[in-house]
Amino acid sequence: MTEAITTMHEAIRALLPAIFSWKSLALLLAFFNLKNLPFAWHTNLLYNLLLNLRRHPTSPLFPTGAPLPTTPGPTHPTHPVFAPHSLLTRNTPWETDYNFHKSNSTYFSDLDISRTALVTRVYTPGVTLVSAELDKELPAVSKELGRENAGKKIYIALGSTFCSFKREIRPLERFEVVSRVVGWDRKWVFVLSVFVRPEGKGKGGRTVFAAAVSKYVVKKGWLTVSPERVLRAGGLLPDRMEGEGNGDGVMVEQEQEGEGEGEEEEEEEEEEKLKENAQSWSKDQWTWERIEQERLRGLKVVEGYAGLDEKLFAEWE
Repeated sequence: MTEAITTMHEAIRALLPAIFSWKSLALLLAFFNLKNLPFAWHTNLLYNLLLNLRRHPTSPLFPTGAPLPTTPGPTHPTHPVFAPHSLLTRNTPWETDYNFHKSNSTYFSDLDISRTALVTRVYTPGVTLVSAELDKELPAVSKELGRENAGKKIYIALGSTFCSFKREIRPLERFEVVSRVVGWDRKWVFVLSVFVRPEGKGKGGRTVFAAAVSKYVVKKGWLTVSPERVLRAGGLLPDRMEGEGNGDGVMVEQEQEGEGEGEEEEEEEEEEKLKENAQSWSKDQWTWERIEQERLRGLKVVEGYAGLDEKLFAEWE
């Protein structure tokens, strides 16, 4: 019996250095912090961007095939513009601060991925199509204003972001980042993001950990492109009603010579695909008036945030 115990002790002593070697500890640390490894954030961001990329206005409104969700509140948005994107992730030990909960600074790296996925879905292929349209419109305007702009790249820029923390996220706890467009004006599109505990993990439904608001702008050189024009070009918005004016911007589209010949069949196919997309969110329910009503309601939600930048910069200038 004594010999067996001695043999066991010797085996354990021989095994311990292998288990607790620097290599084993490094692998264990990497396993629990996969999302924080070098280039992991870049890979995740690129993956979500490509996954939600729409290459044509007739492309599926939800490239990932996710069902059309609803969100709680005064209204239940089902239109693709207002439908949220959900990102499921976990609070790794690397993101935990000295208070043993998710560090405040790490919320923004998760926000980047969630917002990128959402904005990619709603702004493509609109930005590409609008850029091509502006290349035709801008030469005359540039000549008139004396400012060259045609041919410059169009891009989507994050203007600012704000995050409010409500509850802690514990180490290794899973959480969801749900982002959706709440509204837009002539310059900015506003995105609301919430950090929540996944459903089924607690009493009384989802628990909100934090909420964030961000705003994006589309620029082509010195020109600011209105969100409405980009969304409509991407097949997400219907035409404005008569008498509502034009919210697409100051540029006037120019017709190309030779267009319209031999393209009737292709246009009919595109119209059929657009009809299929429209049926997925009830075109009768989401009329222009309903979309406009929801947009204005969303602007009221972010009303204080929308004008905050100017006040902050004015304080220090």
